Amino acid sequence: MKCSIPIHAVLALILALPLGYAATKDDWRGKGIYQLITDRFAPPTPNAYCNPQDRVYCGGTWATVESQLDYVQSLGFDAIWISPAAKNIEGQTVYGEAYHGYWTVDPTQLNQHFGSADDLKALSSACHSRGMYLMVDIAINALASTQYVMTDAALATDGGGDLLFKKAGDYHPSCSINWGNHTSEQQCWLAQSGVALMDLNQGVNEVSQGLINSIKSFCQEYSVDGLRIDASKHMPVGFNHDLCDSAGVFCIGEVAGTDIGYAGSYQGPQAMDSVFSFGLMYACVNTFTHGYDFGSLQYAMSTSAKSYYDSTLVGSFIDSQDLPRLFSLTTDKTLAYSAIVFTFMQGGIPIIYYGTEQEISFGSADPDNRNALWQYNNFATSSGAYSLIKKLNTIRKNLGPSFTGSIATVKAVQTSSIAIQRAGTLTVLTNKGSSYSGTWKIASAFSANQQVIDLLSCKAVYADSSGALTVTWTSGQAWVYVNTTLALKAGVCSLGGTETVS
Repeated sequence: MKCSIPIHAVLALILALPLGYAATKDDWRGKGIYQLITDRFAPPTPNAYCNPQDRVYCGGTWATVESQLDYVQSLGFDAIWISPAAKNIEGQTVYGEAYHGYWTVDPTQLNQHFGSADDLKALSSACHSRGMYLMVDIAINALASTQYVMTDAALATDGGGDLLFKKAGDYHPSCSINWGNHTSEQQCWLAQSGVALMDLNQGVNEVSQGLINSIKSFCQEYSVDGLRIDASKHMPVGFNHDLCDSAGVFCIGEVAGTDIGYAGSYQGPQAMDSVFSFGLMYACVNTFTHGYDFGSLQYAMSTSAKSYYDSTLVGSFIDSQDLPRLFSLTTDKTLAYSAIVFTFMQGGIPIIYYGTEQEISFGSADPDNRNALWQYNNFATSSGAYSLIKKLNTIRKNLGPSFTGSIATVKAVQTSSIAIQRAGTLTVLTNKGSSYSGTWKIASAFSANQQVIDLLSCKAVYADSSGALTVTWTSGQAWVYVNTTLALKAGVCSLGGTETVS
């Protein structure tokens, strides 16, 4: 006997599925991600005081994040990455409180400082109602402790008995990491004192399955669309794969360091969907804030293209909760703007750390780089970085799959300038700064005598009879040139109002 189901019933069932299970890696490829620390993004009360040096909870919650989703969307972002939601160490430690969320004690429970289960569900629902995705950070390579006595009896009472795993055999023995030795990186402890990060042994079935099952349940319960895996480098590739495969959501892993080839080994069908482009990030930051030769950036681009399984899914970023804020590294905003342009135009999924759009210059290291955003211009929309990021998000979205599904290659390079091309765009950058004026003739940039538009200034110029384009800097600014057809598609310039520069 055959049973037929009406098509409207099938559609209703599909629409009823949690959005967290509808977002594929192909969907994430087109997203722009705004990274935030839940405790430091939006205030519990207007004008709430927060000094990062105090290293304490300042009152930000999942509900306050939800209250400022309009702000995130106004920047053009359609995904947020929130800091870890799991239960952390309670109380004061030698390094302050666990406001950041990276001192996990039990990934099966929520951190009540950030709200209730209903609050997190409400944030997830609010994101989805806006067409936004929710990515949640998880820190599960280790459990945190201020006692770190490795006996079953001690672990059973550690932190008031809050540790998820209470057997000494669930952890690797304490040892210092020998950096560059990948076995040591996966088995030794990231911290051995103060707040110890007791490295979990994913080779123990109870540990690996416990983590995998808890993260799967978490993603289902809260309709999570993606996971950022903290310290992926410190866990086996196979475990990262199994965790993400079970969770059924997009995963991006933190494989920190300058070894692009090694980071690439964590991406692919038997690994994770994505990793962060640390090697390219360091090259970008060094080029634009420390004056490195553009040859080093060209090398990082070439190595990345060869090393990653899918470069269009790699996380493209310039700062984070563990790194100096971009605007703390240079007083020349033009250089910082150029680094932002590169981050969006070179390829991958662009990720902006909260506060970059407000040009926060205080924050060269932890804890100062974990500022309370509301104390910097109170969500104003008037900074140069805000306008630039909004425009770049718009360009990327409007140019569509042909753009997001590609990565940039180097068209031309000089010691202090570079031209990269990607899906009909030509981005030209220099690291000489805002005081620089000069010209650069780029051969075979466009068709002969073709009019092209710079999407950042909306000024029109013409290629010469050979197709070469002469770039004229007046203040070391970035350029993103396209033909008139793509300019219309990008949607950031009114061609009738463009200024032609001779």
